[in-house]
Amino acid sequence: MKTIRPDNTDPILLRVSQHRMGTLMIRFVALLALAVVVMALAWR
Repeated sequence: MKTIRPDNTDPILLRVSQHRMGTLMIRFVALLALAVVVMALAWR
């Protein structure tokens, strides 16, 4: 059994850019705030 190894040992870079991550975080926070508002209105 022969072991196959890559030519270089550089770590694999993540393809997610900072711009995309920021957009994802803004959407998550907006949806979280919306859910809190809906729950607060339903509580009354």
